[in-house]
Formats: sequence, structure tokens, C-alpha cells
Amino acid sequence: MFKLREALVEACITLIIGGLIGATVGVVANLFVIGVESLGAHREASSLFSVNLGGQMVSLSSLLFLWAAAAAVLFIKTSLNINQWAGPADSIFAAQQQYQPLNIKQGFASTLGAFASAGGGASVGQYGPIVHFGATVGVWAKRFVSSRLSDDIYLGCGVAAAIAAGFNAPIAGIIFAHEAVLRHFSMRAIAPITIASISASTLGNYWFPNTASLNIAAVVPSLSEVVPTLVVLAPMFSLVALVFMLTLRRASSVASLLKLSPTKLLFLGATICGLVGLWIPQILGLGISSINHMIAGEFSLWLLATVLIAKILMTAVCLGCGLPGGVFSPALFIGVATGALAGQVLSLLGFADIAGIISVAAMAAVSSAVIGAPLSAVFIVLELTQSYQYAVAAMMAVVVCSLLTNRLFGHSFFDRQLLDRGIDLSQGREAIALSHVLIAGYASQNYISASVSSRGDELLQAMRTGGDTESYVLDKEGVLLGKLCIYSVLEAGAESVAGFMDTAPLRLYTHESLEQAMTTASEFVGESLPIVDLASGRLVGTVTEGSLFQAVIAVQKQARSQERY
Repeated sequence: MFKLREALVEACITLIIGGLIGATVGVVANLFVIGVESLGAHREASSLFSVNLGGQMVSLSSLLFLWAAAAAVLFIKTSLNINQWAGPADSIFAAQQQYQPLNIKQGFASTLGAFASAGGGASVGQYGPIVHFGATVGVWAKRFVSSRLSDDIYLGCGVAAAIAAGFNAPIAGIIFAHEAVLRHFSMRAIAPITIASISASTLGNYWFPNTASLNIAAVVPSLSEVVPTLVVLAPMFSLVALVFMLTLRRASSVASLLKLSPTKLLFLGATICGLVGLWIPQILGLGISSINHMIAGEFSLWLLATVLIAKILMTAVCLGCGLPGGVFSPALFIGVATGALAGQVLSLLGFADIAGIISVAAMAAVSSAVIGAPLSAVFIVLELTQSYQYAVAAMMAVVVCSLLTNRLFGHSFFDRQLLDRGIDLSQGREAIALSHVLIAGYASQNYISASVSSRGDELLQAMRTGGDTESYVLDKEGVLLGKLCIYSVLEAGAESVAGFMDTAPLRLYTHESLEQAMTTASEFVGESLPIVDLASGRLVGTVTEGSLFQAVIAVQKQARSQERY
């Protein structure tokens, strides 16, 4: 009876948590897109400060809006005291460990900054900021609820809700949370994440039925015509994805070389993007309408080539100069432009007109390579088109593209961002946990100490009483001078042990992790290792091989339990 009541209580908590997180994130995600689209419409309709350039009247509204966006971003950053914007990479890392939780203020501030940036016309996306907002809402909600669900499950609920609301694709939201963020499936996580995803999609669609979204008309040609073409084109899609991700990384390096203050960099990026936007307005903002036009075949060949190159460069400029935003939407834009361009070229060469389905497949391929979620990309296509054929075509392009980019660049752009910070997610959750637990927490005071004036026979008696085969020589301040094994003590006899000690024993340092300690211990033969403070050289304690192994096993077991239940 008790177990039944406990199960019912947990089911109710799961339903309430998932529903509330889903509803909250669904509302904010839709308001984010509606707000950015509204600001974009005002920017496009504005004719402020029109000037005559080369015989053509050009409005400077895109430049003015971006300057205003840069000022708003700067205000948010300084007033909320934010040193660094956060994004999906931070959400992914937070889901893999419990030692560095998400900074809630930073998460909410980053969403505001991204809204100001995208609303002003910066060439950035909305899905990344919304995903991180969802993760932040999930972690924030955990503060007010006492349940057996771990922090990463709450985080996953928010992530799933963000994708579900953004694409009106609840299945893709569930898959994305597990595939790209949590990186594992567990029975305990599936229920709340599913509820959050369905709630966000259902309520968002009910409350905001006219929110701008991708519009894909599923006019399906024969797969026998499409699949061979996609097999040939997929390497080109992977090349475009690689160029995009490498350009993003290079832009940050170039920006740091300019030696400009963050404020000047911010306005420099806004100015460059605004000036380019005067002539190529399609690359400004979220680009949802431009994506729909490209899928519908309404862009000319030269315009497709122009917006493809400009979108890659301007996204890199904006993000590199400090304008916050995501890379998912630009990846969708770049993928569609690549596919539409390839489709039109094939049509000119006399092949069947399959530009629409190629555009969608390329969109899935490029975006999956950037975000590291091939299954999610396929399910997004399936739910947007309600077409099995479109999903199969997307799957073919996604598989080949992801295979190549994974080998040449890495699992995703977010994984590469973390790798640049020294965080290697490929090592797994257990290795990450070991890298965050310091060896200093396992220092034992159960050791035999001696001074340089101690005699061997005296120390031998103390070691015999304590049952130890090793001892440590310290000065008056506790600085480690050397280490003695029982054979050295026996050899010293009635003499001072100073001439018989090992003055450079293998040692661990208090700032080192369990992972580093295990690497050091792999070269060790003996009873215990000294743990020393690097700055002072003082002996903090010792750890035996057995205690070290037990600590490692305990941490690994705890990390493994998150993936099993």
C-alpha cells in the first residue's frame, strides 16, 4: 500500500512538474519569436534616414536597429553584471555533471540579450537561447520541488519543451533532450520530459496559433530519384557545415586579435552586419520567412549564392563580436540555401525538379552536424512535413553529413566549444565526474611522521606500533622533506633518517582531481601517497591505493546511476 501511494505521489509530481515547465517554456518561446518577428517587421517597414547610394534610395534602418540592439545588449550585460553569455554548450555540460550547476541569472540574462540581438536584426538564431532558457527554467524549478528526480531531468524537461514549442514538434523535443543534452535514456527521465514536451507544443499551438514557423509543403517525388542525388550531394552539405563551424571559431579568434574593448567589438559587429544588411536584408534576424521562400523556390540562383555566403560570414561576425544568439537557426538557413542552390543547379543541368525536398534534406543535414543531433533533425522534418518520404530523404543526407563532420570536426559545434574550455564530453559522464572531485577531500591523517633528527630505531618502533610500512619526514612547519620505507628505516638503525629518505617521492597535490590522481597512481608502487599543498609544500595528508580506488569506484557508481534510472 505504501509503495502504491508513493508511486501515485511521484506520478502526480511528474505530471505537475512536466506540465508547468512545458507551459512556461512554451509561452516564453512563442513570445520570443513573436517579439523578434514584430521588431523585424518594424525594421523592414521603416524608412528612417533614407539616403541616395549610387542612384538608389537605401534606408539605414537596419543599421540603426542594430546599433540600438547593441546598446540594449550592453545595458543588459552591465546592469546584470554578466561576464559571459551562456548557451546550449553550458546546458549540455550542466547535464553531464552536478559540480558546476547552471547559473540561473546568467541563463535568463542570456535569453534577454539574445532577444535584443535578434530583434535588432543580428544574424543569430532563436533556438539556442530558447533551449538554454528552457534548461535554466528546469534547474530553477528544481529549487521549489522536493522529488527523486535529479537536476539533469529537470533540465531535460526545459530543453525538450523549448524544441517542441519552437518547431511544434513534441517528438523531436523528446529525442533532442535525450540525444543532444542528456546523452542517455532512462525510465525516470522519459515521463517528465515527454509531458513537458507535449505540454509546450500543445499549449503553445493553442495560445499562439499564428506564430511564425517553418512552412514546408510536402510535395514528394519518388525516393528512387531523390536518394541517389542526396548520396552525391551529402558530402557538399558536410563541407558547408564544416565551413560554417570553422568560420564561427575563426571569428572569435580574429575578434580577440583586434585588441578592442568588448563595447567597441559589440558595436563593430552591429555596424558590419547592419551595413551588409542594407544590401542583403534576407540575412538579418531569424530568417524564418527567407527560409520559407527558399524552400518554395522563390530565390534566384545568384541570390541563393549571395545569402549563403553572407549568412555564414555575418553570423560569425555577430557572434564573434559578442552579440548573443544561437547557431541552430543560421544552420537551418544555411542548409536550406545550400540545398536550394544545389537543386536549382541540377534543374539547369536537366535533372528532375526536386529542389524542395533537397532543400529540406540539406537543412536537416547541416543543422544536425552543427548541433550534434541527427535523430532530432530527422524527427523535426517528419513532424513538420508529416511525410515519411521527406523523413527518409532527410535521414540519408543526415547520416552521410554527420559521419563526415564527426570525423573531421567533432560531434557538434557545442562539443567543440566545450573542448576549447578543456572539457571533453567524449570521455563520458564518469570521467567528467572524476575530473571535478578533488583528491584533497580524501586526505587521511593516519600516517607516521618524523623529523630529520629522528633515529631509525625510534621510528621503527613507531611504525611497528601503528602497523605502517612507510613514514614521512616533515620540518617544523609541516613541509614534506622526504619519505621513508621500512627498509630504509631498518638500514638507518641508530643513525638519523635524514640520509636514508627519498627526497623526491611521488606525490599528489591538493588541487588535483581524482582523475589526475589515478594517472599519477598508475606509476606508483607502495602503501600510500602524500597529498601536498603546491604553494606551501605542506603535507595535508596521505591516501592509500585502496582508498583511492574506493573513491573512484564510488564516484563512477554515482555517475552511472544517473543513466540507469
